[in-house]
Amino acid sequence: MYTIGQVSEMFDLPVSTLRYYDKEGLFPELNRTSGIRQFSENEIEALRVIE
Repeated sequence: MYTIGQVSEMFDLPVSTLRYYDKEGLFPELNRTSGIRQFSENEIEALRVIE
């Protein structure tokens, strides 16, 4: 599992862009623990396709 900050660094994307993608429903299975987004390999693969 990766935090939004880690994913931001991995893909050189602003955190705000990842939040926007989430808001638009690109990560329907995104896990949240205490309000913290946790990205799994499924979301990472989706980002590879998007980028």
